[in-house]
Amino acid sequence: MPARTDRAIESAARALHLIGAAAVALLTAVILYDAGGRLLLNRPFPGTTELAANALVLITFLQLPYAIWQRQLLRVTFLVERVPAGLRAALDALAYGVGAGLFAAVATVAWSPLVHSVAAGEFYGTDAFRIPAWPLRAATFGLWLAAALVCARLAWLAGGGRLRPADESAA
Repeated sequence: MPARTDRAIESAARALHLIGAAAVALLTAVILYDAGGRLLLNRPFPGTTELAANALVLITFLQLPYAIWQRQLLRVTFLVERVPAGLRAALDALAYGVGAGLFAAVATVAWSPLVHSVAAGEFYGTDAFRIPAWPLRAATFGLWLAAALVCARLAWLAGGGRLRPADESAA
Protein backbone atom coordinates (compact mmCIF):
# COMPACT_ATOMS: atom_id res chain seq x y z
CA MET A 1 0.00 0.00 0.00
CA PRO A 2 2.70 2.60 0.84
CA ALA A 3 4.40 2.06 -2.52
CA ARG A 4 1.06 2.56 -4.27
CA THR A 5 0.48 5.76 -2.28
CA ASP A 6 3.94 7.03 -3.16
CA ARG A 7 3.44 6.26 -6.86
CA ALA A 8 0.08 8.06 -6.83
CA ILE A 9 1.59 11.12 -5.15
CA GLU A 10 4.53 11.14 -7.55
CA SER A 11 2.27 10.75 -10.60
CA ALA A 12 -0.03 13.57 -9.49
CA ALA A 13 2.91 15.83 -8.63
CA ARG A 14 4.57 15.06 -11.97
CA ALA A 15 1.32 15.84 -13.83
CA LEU A 16 1.10 19.22 -12.07
CA HIS A 17 4.75 19.83 -12.95
CA LEU A 18 4.09 19.09 -16.63
CA ILE A 19 1.03 21.35 -16.64
CA GLY A 20 3.26 24.07 -15.19
CA ALA A 21 5.83 23.51 -17.94
CA ALA A 22 3.08 23.76 -20.57
CA ALA A 23 1.87 26.97 -18.93
CA VAL A 24 5.40 28.41 -19.20
CA ALA A 25 5.44 27.61 -22.94
CA LEU A 26 1.98 29.11 -23.44
CA LEU A 27 2.85 32.24 -21.47
CA THR A 28 6.04 32.61 -23.52
CA ALA A 29 3.98 32.42 -26.72
CA VAL A 30 1.53 35.05 -25.44
CA ILE A 31 4.36 37.40 -24.48
CA LEU A 32 6.10 36.92 -27.83
CA TYR A 33 2.81 37.52 -29.65
CA ASP A 34 2.23 40.65 -27.58
CA ALA A 35 5.75 41.99 -28.22
CA GLY A 36 5.58 41.19 -31.93
CA GLY A 37 2.15 42.73 -32.27
CA ARG A 38 3.26 45.82 -30.39
CA LEU A 39 6.47 46.32 -32.42
CA LEU A 40 5.39 45.20 -35.87
CA LEU A 41 1.68 45.99 -36.07
CA ASN A 42 1.21 48.50 -33.25
CA ARG A 43 -1.50 46.12 -31.93
CA PRO A 44 -0.46 44.45 -28.67
CA PHE A 45 -2.35 41.47 -27.29
CA PRO A 46 -4.86 42.85 -24.77
CA GLY A 47 -4.57 41.31 -21.33
CA THR A 48 -0.98 40.15 -21.50
CA THR A 49 -0.20 41.84 -18.19
CA GLU A 50 -3.16 40.21 -16.43
CA LEU A 51 -2.43 36.80 -17.95
CA ALA A 52 1.25 36.97 -17.05
CA ALA A 53 0.60 38.09 -13.47
CA ASN A 54 -1.88 35.28 -12.84
CA ALA A 55 0.05 32.65 -14.77
CA LEU A 56 3.24 33.27 -12.81
CA VAL A 57 1.44 32.51 -9.55
CA LEU A 58 0.02 29.30 -10.96
CA ILE A 59 3.29 28.24 -12.57
CA THR A 60 5.11 28.65 -9.27
CA PHE A 61 2.66 26.53 -7.31
CA LEU A 62 2.20 23.96 -10.09
CA GLN A 63 5.92 23.19 -9.82
CA LEU A 64 6.01 23.08 -6.01
CA PRO A 65 4.59 19.61 -5.16
CA TYR A 66 6.95 17.84 -7.56
CA ALA A 67 9.98 19.84 -6.38
CA ILE A 68 9.14 18.94 -2.78
CA TRP A 69 8.54 15.27 -3.64
CA GLN A 70 11.85 15.04 -5.49
CA ARG A 71 13.49 16.84 -2.54
CA GLN A 72 15.02 19.34 -4.94
CA LEU A 73 14.33 22.47 -2.93
CA LEU A 74 17.20 24.42 -1.42
CA ARG A 75 18.72 22.45 1.46
CA VAL A 76 21.34 23.51 3.96
CA THR A 77 23.47 20.39 3.98
CA PHE A 78 26.51 21.49 5.97
CA LEU A 79 24.73 20.49 9.19
CA VAL A 80 22.57 17.63 7.93
CA GLU A 81 25.54 15.77 6.46
CA ARG A 82 27.34 15.79 9.82
CA VAL A 83 24.63 14.36 12.06
CA PRO A 84 23.87 10.67 12.64
CA ALA A 85 21.25 9.03 10.41
CA GLY A 86 18.65 8.85 13.19
CA LEU A 87 18.91 12.54 13.97
CA ARG A 88 18.87 13.33 10.23
CA ALA A 89 15.60 11.39 9.90
CA ALA A 90 14.14 13.28 12.88
CA LEU A 91 15.20 16.63 11.39
CA ASP A 92 13.67 15.68 8.03
CA ALA A 93 10.45 14.60 9.73
CA LEU A 94 10.32 17.88 11.67
CA ALA A 95 11.06 20.00 8.59
CA TYR A 96 8.47 18.26 6.41
CA GLY A 97 5.95 18.32 9.25
CA VAL A 98 6.41 22.08 9.59
CA GLY A 99 6.05 22.39 5.80
CA ALA A 100 2.81 20.39 5.86
CA GLY A 101 1.46 22.57 8.65
CA LEU A 102 2.50 25.77 6.87
CA PHE A 103 0.87 24.82 3.57
CA ALA A 104 -2.27 23.58 5.34
CA ALA A 105 -2.44 26.87 7.28
CA VAL A 106 -2.07 28.93 4.09
CA ALA A 107 -4.82 26.86 2.46
CA THR A 108 -7.05 27.35 5.50
CA VAL A 109 -6.55 31.12 5.39
CA ALA A 110 -7.20 31.14 1.63
CA TRP A 111 -10.58 29.39 1.94
CA SER A 112 -12.62 32.45 2.96
CA PRO A 113 -11.34 34.68 0.11
CA LEU A 114 -12.06 31.84 -2.32
CA VAL A 115 -15.66 31.56 -1.14
CA HIS A 116 -16.05 35.35 -1.25
CA SER A 117 -14.56 35.47 -4.76
CA VAL A 118 -17.08 32.95 -6.04
CA ALA A 119 -20.03 34.64 -4.31
CA ALA A 120 -19.07 38.19 -5.34
CA GLY A 121 -18.02 37.39 -8.91
CA GLU A 122 -14.62 39.00 -8.35
CA PHE A 123 -12.47 39.79 -11.40
CA TYR A 124 -8.86 40.81 -12.06
CA GLY A 125 -7.90 43.27 -14.77
CA THR A 126 -9.50 46.20 -16.51
CA ASP A 127 -12.53 46.58 -18.73
CA ALA A 128 -10.40 45.72 -21.77
CA PHE A 129 -9.49 42.30 -20.36
CA ARG A 130 -11.01 40.80 -17.23
CA ILE A 131 -10.17 37.45 -15.67
CA PRO A 132 -12.43 35.83 -13.07
CA ALA A 133 -10.55 35.60 -9.75
CA TRP A 134 -12.08 32.39 -8.43
CA PRO A 135 -10.24 29.95 -10.76
CA LEU A 136 -6.87 31.33 -9.65
CA ARG A 137 -7.92 31.27 -6.01
CA ALA A 138 -9.30 27.72 -6.32
CA ALA A 139 -6.19 26.48 -8.11
CA THR A 140 -3.79 27.96 -5.57
CA PHE A 141 -5.93 26.59 -2.73
CA GLY A 142 -5.76 23.11 -4.25
CA LEU A 143 -2.04 23.41 -4.94
CA TRP A 144 -1.34 24.44 -1.33
CA LEU A 145 -3.28 21.38 -0.20
CA ALA A 146 -1.25 19.23 -2.61
CA ALA A 147 2.00 20.66 -1.21
CA ALA A 148 0.74 19.98 2.32
CA LEU A 149 -0.06 16.38 1.37
CA VAL A 150 3.39 15.84 -0.17
CA CYS A 151 5.10 17.31 2.91
CA ALA A 152 2.93 15.20 5.23
CA ARG A 153 3.82 12.01 3.35
CA LEU A 154 7.54 12.86 3.42
CA ALA A 155 7.30 13.62 7.16
CA TRP A 156 5.64 10.24 7.69
CA LEU A 157 8.33 8.46 5.68
CA ALA A 158 11.14 10.33 7.45
CA GLY A 159 9.63 9.68 10.88
CA GLY A 160 9.58 5.96 10.13
CA GLY A 161 13.16 5.99 8.85
CA ARG A 162 11.98 5.09 5.33
CA LEU A 163 13.00 8.30 3.58
CA ARG A 164 16.12 7.85 1.46
CA PRO A 165 18.76 10.58 1.55
CA ALA A 166 17.94 13.44 -0.82
CA ASP A 167 20.85 12.72 -3.14
CA GLU A 168 19.55 9.16 -3.68
CA SER A 169 15.93 10.31 -4.21
CA ALA A 170 16.82 12.46 -7.20
CA ALA A 171 18.44 9.60 -9.07
